[in-house]
Amino acid sequence: MNCSALERSARYAGICDVLRRSHAPGYRASQIVRSVYQTKVPSYLDMLHIPRQLRENLHEHFEGSLLSLKACNTHKSDRACKVLFEYRDGSKVEAVLLSFPTHKSLCISSQVGCAYACSFCATGRIGLKRNLSVDEITDQVLYFQQLGHNIDSISFMGMGEPLSNPNVFRAMRVLSDRQLFGTSSRRINISTVGILPGIKKLNRDHPQVNLAFSMHSPFTDQRNKLVPANNVYPFQEVFGLLDERIRLTGKRVWVSYVLMKGENDTVAHAEELVKLIKKRPEELQYLYHVNLIPYNTARSIGVYERTEENDIDKFKGVLKKSKISYSFRYVYSMRKRILRSNHFGQTIDAACGQLFAGTLQESHFNMIADYDPAEQSQLFGHRRKLKTN
Repeated sequence: MNCSALERSARYAGICDVLRRSHAPGYRASQIVRSVYQTKVPSYLDMLHIPRQLRENLHEHFEGSLLSLKACNTHKSDRACKVLFEYRDGSKVEAVLLSFPTHKSLCISSQVGCAYACSFCATGRIGLKRNLSVDEITDQVLYFQQLGHNIDSISFMGMGEPLSNPNVFRAMRVLSDRQLFGTSSRRINISTVGILPGIKKLNRDHPQVNLAFSMHSPFTDQRNKLVPANNVYPFQEVFGLLDERIRLTGKRVWVSYVLMKGENDTVAHAEELVKLIKKRPEELQYLYHVNLIPYNTARSIGVYERTEENDIDKFKGVLKKSKISYSFRYVYSMRKRILRSNHFGQTIDAACGQLFAGTLQESHFNMIADYDPAEQSQLFGHRRKLKTN
């Protein structure tokens, strides 16, 4: 079994260390890895196909826990299950399992907190504490799989900016490895505020992963306030890289747009968004898809409100008239017999922008100005020139 995808895994390094100290043959590593990622045993002590002493040595080395995390709180609604995870250092993140009639999708976190402080996002208000490791990322998936959930797609849309954490790229290798999680790259989704070095690396190393760009305003001054990362990575430059990605992959790129009442939901905003997409090369325009998202109120942020239905209709009307591909999910309410926007998990603070809303610490609020873009660029090392058609 080729375990090269686990080269940065602390778990795998620990397994190899235990094998050396136990004078166990090397093939035991593959057996143990299969038990963890394929059989999904809950404990090293349950690996009955390896010698008892080796099981006990592993159990002791990893302090009695196979996973790097533990679930310390769970909230459920009709179709969403939000779990608060705690890591060994006391850090906490949240993940959300979304259940649809035909499949299940898991939204996972990539960082403890977030450095980018989007004004409408609860997670950004606690600042960036640290990056999650490869195991800490993938164990969120493994936790739900151990409970018997078949995960059809995985989205890096939880806490943190995934393209700011180099371990996300390593975690995607683990998730897509057929001998480990076996999740197709086409079923992995990444959402970003527009981290240019990260998008370049994603284009080069993970072209089949689905990419969503968090736009939220087509006006520079306003986006600077809503998404402070725009001061460092202007959306005009981001769209240049998105063009390259479409040329390279022929895949659709999602433009995420959270609608907030009286802020970014006007006809003028819709028209400017249309202009921005129409500026793309003609052969690429049809692969830009606008994903309209109703604003989900977070308990810690009282500034914004959800857009009224009639204003949503006007916004959609501009996109439709201009033949811009877009989506806005609805569900049918039997109780009131009307169509309503579908915002999974809102009642349990599990919807978009709400993660960690109930446990915010205002004293840890960090703005993007405290984040060094030069240091960010160094995280990704040397970057080759992208191939273009």
